Amino acid sequence: MFGIQVKLTATPKRLEKATDKGTYKTLRHAAFSIRKSAIESMVFAKGPSKPGTPPHAHTGRMRRSILVAQDDNDEVFVGASGNRVKAGRRPEWLARMLEHGGTFPIRKKRKIRGRPKKDDAPQATRTITFPPRPFMQPALKRNLARFHHEWKGAIS
Repeated sequence: MFGIQVKLTATPKRLEKATDKGTYKTLRHAAFSIRKSAIESMVFAKGPSKPGTPPHAHTGRMRRSILVAQDDNDEVFVGASGNRVKAGRRPEWLARMLEHGGTFPIRKKRKIRGRPKKDDAPQATRTITFPPRPFMQPALKRNLARFHHEWKGAIS
């Protein structure tokens, strides 16, 4: 007759560390896959793209503005950075406008000679309407199917 004795030792710290490592690696990989897919969907071409298709890349600034950030709560953010878009002399809401479409106010620049006074009229605004040209949502949808496979074996 055989006698087998099994002793289980709970190692919550090791399990937590392995889970954190697997989560970090898998989430980052997923985020960078979405980023790459969004960037590749914007092709270099002249003129605007058709509504409902990803926007055309004219200079590549919008493509370079797509960043990935991960915080301490294991949340990953993928999208265009307003600061990077603005640095290219474009409004910071440009990526949001392209993704969702809509009506946006545009301030008309006024040339004032001399020093502006307190009673000067504010800048006139006009609105522009754009149809949506999504690039982030389709990138997420293209990559969503393969993410659950990456979670298998992520904790080792």
